[in-house]
Amino acid sequence: MPVAYEEDYPFPYNNFVYSVNVDKHESSTVPPSPQQPGTHPIPVDESTFIFRMPNPISGYNDKVRVENEVAALSLAREALRPNLEHIVPRVYGWASAKGGNGWVLQERMPGDVLVEDFEAMDKADKAVILGQMADILACLQRFELPGTIGKYGGLAFDASGNIVSTALSIFHAGPFSSYHDLLRGTIQDKLEKVDADPWVRGWRDNGIRDRLDKFLSRGLTDLLKDISSLDKTLVHADFSTDNVLYDKSTKKLTALVDFDFGHVGTVADEFFRSLGHGIGRFPDTRDGDPDMIQLHNVMLYGFPDPLPENGGDVDWVAAKAWDDALRERSLQRPATIPCMTTLADVFWLSSQILPWKLCNEVVVGNSTEEQLRERKSEGETLLGNFLTYFGY
Repeated sequence: MPVAYEEDYPFPYNNFVYSVNVDKHESSTVPPSPQQPGTHPIPVDESTFIFRMPNPISGYNDKVRVENEVAALSLAREALRPNLEHIVPRVYGWASAKGGNGWVLQERMPGDVLVEDFEAMDKADKAVILGQMADILACLQRFELPGTIGKYGGLAFDASGNIVSTALSIFHAGPFSSYHDLLRGTIQDKLEKVDADPWVRGWRDNGIRDRLDKFLSRGLTDLLKDISSLDKTLVHADFSTDNVLYDKSTKKLTALVDFDFGHVGTVADEFFRSLGHGIGRFPDTRDGDPDMIQLHNVMLYGFPDPLPENGGDVDWVAAKAWDDALRERSLQRPATIPCMTTLADVFWLSSQILPWKLCNEVVVGNSTEEQLRERKSEGETLLGNFLTYFGY
């Protein structure tokens, strides 16, 4: 039976997910099988499983996706020991998507999807939920990665079953010897994609690409010099209420799922790739959204009392509760991570180079030529303003 699937959903799913039920007689036993790296034996009494297959048209790096997720799940279970490892699903078997159809057979986790109920919760319940999410983040931030992982990027298994570095699943790039190389590599990957885009055409119109190339060859190097060295950290990269399950009656978290984008980055990355806009994701200020500008500033310098009224793009109650939970646990957060505003510029540039509203096939297919021309012009203006700000 499909899980979290809408037949008329307009965008391609990253994965096809199924709940699989197996009929078992009381006397049945699970035959022994060779143990794959990152897997657990199937319990004799287990009859319901989750079966995941990556969608090859989703645009991610299928050569590493399955193995990367299995390795990330394995690391996460280690990171969350001894009190929280039960919320990360066990893997029972997998096959790489390299050259074929990859798949993962994993534990079916209990609970309901948090995102469906979170917005309507009261202040106290939101604080309870976000406190538990902060406990998870604490485990990830403080986890010491195995010595076999020497680079930033994706995760794989070597011939001995050790977890080692490989390319990212999110992009066709990596692994990287430094965090600076990771940031530069993701931008370069997006540039290669946008070069082939029929609407953007590599931003070569109106002189934007020439200016952009000059900035990437010189200005980005100067910008990255300001970014302090940050230690390697396990990053979920989609840690949000969409991928958390919970018990409605007790408000206890029961699962953290979907490690498809998991990788080795830094403590800063989770605040750019995870959580949610309007709660814990650190926003840039270059698009001019007043709510995001205000959230950006209060995440750096402190929340006001009283809080602004909800009603825009920010859940101020949840955003404050999340910041409080991080501070109470002495976790790294935007206010304590060096060079967050500089990193926000780098992540903004990476996103703006490959804009969703111009490059997503579904969005483009449902847009008029006039709308696409307007978006192209807006994108050129935003990139031009960015480049002018840095002198290019």
